[in-house]
Amino acid sequence: MKFAFYLILCAVLTAVSSCSSVKVFSEKETEDNLSVYKTYAFVGVPLEQLDQATAILYEELRKRIARQMHEKGFQPDAEDPDLYVAFNILTEEERKEVTKSTNPYGPYGMYGMWSYNYPWGWPRTDYRYKEIRIEKTGTVVVDLISSEKQEPVWRGIGIGPVNDPEERFKTAYKIVEKLFKQLPV
Repeated sequence: MKFAFYLILCAVLTAVSSCSSVKVFSEKETEDNLSVYKTYAFVGVPLEQLDQATAILYEELRKRIARQMHEKGFQPDAEDPDLYVAFNILTEEERKEVTKSTNPYGPYGMYGMWSYNYPWGWPRTDYRYKEIRIEKTGTVVVDLISSEKQEPVWRGIGIGPVNDPEERFKTAYKIVEKLFKQLPV
């Protein structure tokens, strides 16, 4: 009995932990082996052109990407890099209309469609309203570009929700971490 309980518990925990709101995709542009590249340098947008919140996020992402590159065996070299690392952050808003009801029993009341409202005998339909939600989605794109050929070698794209500022940073960190797990080195 205990074995069955633990088996079910492990299955539920695995299912819950595997659900993630962050999706990542990567593509290898060429047939080059990425293990031949040893050094990198960042190519980016001047921080003066960004608003303060985005500039902070860019700097944090630059640190996270540098840490991930170091873990993969790449060394920073601003003078003569083998790879250029370019990344960008995009956000998109989507409007969703959701029909809701304030009546916890639905439009017909507690007894379903067989109940009628006193004294008229018609079902209630006045509890419905539409709610408009604006959901923001953030995308992080990381490109590794060969300095010799000036061509992309690898691209990683991650997408996740960014509805509030704290979630924006957490989502960006998760995206970078998951992207570099897919880097074929």
